[in-house]
Amino acid sequence: MARVLCAWEFGGDLGHVRRLVPIARELRSMGHEVTLAFRDSSFIDGARAEGFQTFIVPLHRGPKEMNPSPLNFSDILMTLGYADVRSMAGVLRAWRSMLEMLAPQVVVADYAPTALIAASFASIPAVTIGTGFSVPPPGDPIPELRPWARTDPNVLRALDDRVLGTVRRAAGKFAERVPARIHDLFQARSHLLCTFPEIDPFGPREGVEYVGPQGDATTGEELRWSDASRPRVFAYLKPRSARFDATLAGLASTDAEVIVAAPGLDAAKARAACTASMRVVPSAVNLDLLLPEASLCVTHAGPGVAARAMVAGIPMALLPLQLEQFLIGKRIEKTGAGVVSSPEEAQPDFPAWFASILANPGHREAARRLAERYRGHDFARATRRAAERICEVVQAG
Repeated sequence: MARVLCAWEFGGDLGHVRRLVPIARELRSMGHEVTLAFRDSSFIDGARAEGFQTFIVPLHRGPKEMNPSPLNFSDILMTLGYADVRSMAGVLRAWRSMLEMLAPQVVVADYAPTALIAASFASIPAVTIGTGFSVPPPGDPIPELRPWARTDPNVLRALDDRVLGTVRRAAGKFAERVPARIHDLFQARSHLLCTFPEIDPFGPREGVEYVGPQGDATTGEELRWSDASRPRVFAYLKPRSARFDATLAGLASTDAEVIVAAPGLDAAKARAACTASMRVVPSAVNLDLLLPEASLCVTHAGPGVAARAMVAGIPMALLPLQLEQFLIGKRIEKTGAGVVSSPEEAQPDFPAWFASILANPGHREAARRLAERYRGHDFARATRRAAERICEVVQAG
């Protein structure tokens, strides 16, 4: 039996918990002792109810305002607290204390770069896991996030050097272990990507293993289509989107049966938005009951829903809210299976936009080809595969 620490440090999406907890269950079923470290305390009670020892990760002191247009991964880290030497030193000390106390044989890092650094100082093997955005592509300097913007490599290298300088000054007696190249700072025994190469924001690429998307889509409210005579449009929307109301209005105007899942939406507003042809629910829904028979999926290009739509062979109308989703959306658009509307562009005429995607046979054919490629993908098996790969790292020592 080995001790495993699964850590989530950055990012606010529930997907981190939905990825780590099932993997922790699999590892425990294999006989390992698993501890969880989350950045969000609201998920601790649920994990502890399942019998896992759970902690809050050490938190960085970031700037008051986030950089809305980071240039590369180093620029993101600067925004998240890697520009502050004093804060970085405290966080590293806290991670080292946690590792000394728990003495894990392996650290599983889900968007947890500081945990990776602390593990390297302690000579503890590490595995990264995620959907690709939190594992920067190799390069010196780390490549730009917006290749179409053509950023000066010297600017990118300066950002890399600032991050390395912060870590080196904060590392104290471990400063000599800080590598000379920024990309080596995030090395691990294995990089496991719970996604498909087509929706890896920086893929397809070498040096990683695509274990495929994981998760259970059968939880949530159980809804079913009722009208086989018209197109069927499924939408998964975040109420915080600035275009939420306009998107709902556009969906209500289509000549289709529409089901909208909007977790977090006020229940009264959800009821008020319903029409004779559109149902709006303020909760998650069972995707397995809806996507296989849908004609179109409207989504923010989150990797989970996008992967489900790919396997179902459904064209996508993509409304990203942030950079990772935009990069995923552009990757899907490149396959021909979807169309992206950037939040920085003028808002489309939603009824006409949805109708044009539904009517385009090229989108349907591209979506069908992707579905053929991943026919039979087992989302639960992906969780098992990730756990097995972590066990292999443990056994290798």
